[in-house]
Amino acid sequence: MKLFKQKDIFARDTHPELPIDPDVVQPGVYRWPPHFTPVLLAIVFIGGCVGALARYGVIAILPTANDGFPVSTLFVNLLGAFLLGMLLEGLSRRGRDEGALRALRLLLGTGYIGAFTTYSTFAVETNELIRHSAVFTASLFVASSILGGLLLCAIGIKIAAFYHAEKVTKK
Repeated sequence: MKLFKQKDIFARDTHPELPIDPDVVQPGVYRWPPHFTPVLLAIVFIGGCVGALARYGVIAILPTANDGFPVSTLFVNLLGAFLLGMLLEGLSRRGRDEGALRALRLLLGTGYIGAFTTYSTFAVETNELIRHSAVFTASLFVASSILGGLLLCAIGIKIAAFYHAEKVTKK
């Protein structure tokens, strides 16, 4: 049975058969958790800047419809769901989330797609539609965002899985 000191109190590891979580700081050993590493934070920041600029561009190209339907927000959220499903499936099939794969996930997934998509604007625009008595339009926006996002994420996953299977069979 492993014992470790925790704040001057000896604690017992109640499950020694389980591996130690590598993200948890071990007693006597300090490592920055991966999400606090300055290089990885910079990677997320760069991806986020580019993703926010891309969203701004989409908003300029696809203005809100005359009936108040937020076309640009729906588009970026649906495209983001598709791309995130494809990205994460593709990366997971390439190996462990470390090194270049982790950097790519953080740059594109967390940074770019995270800033490109927008839950806060989705919530505000839904609230505005309801506030202006456009309940049907708000319901259509919410349903198409959620159901469409789930469907497009699943399609992205299937495309990445198919691509990986094709690549493996050609070897």
